[in-house]
Amino acid sequence: MSADRVIFSEPVRFKAEPGLNSAVARAARQSRTSSAEWMRRALRERLAADGIALPDLDAPALRDAA
Repeated sequence: MSADRVIFSEPVRFKAEPGLNSAVARAARQSRTSSAEWMRRALRERLAADGIALPDLDAPALRDAA
């Protein structure tokens, strides 16, 4: 693996109303990304808007050392 690859190792699971998966898939296609990446970005944006600090995705602890 490349040294600049971000490792996403912490699973996040929740139940949602019918239709949310297809709406996320549609939004992801429009953004030309995966559903998982679209949800990560949307969640990080909302947390930041709510004043919740998260580590930068470029932080060394989030990078693969291989």
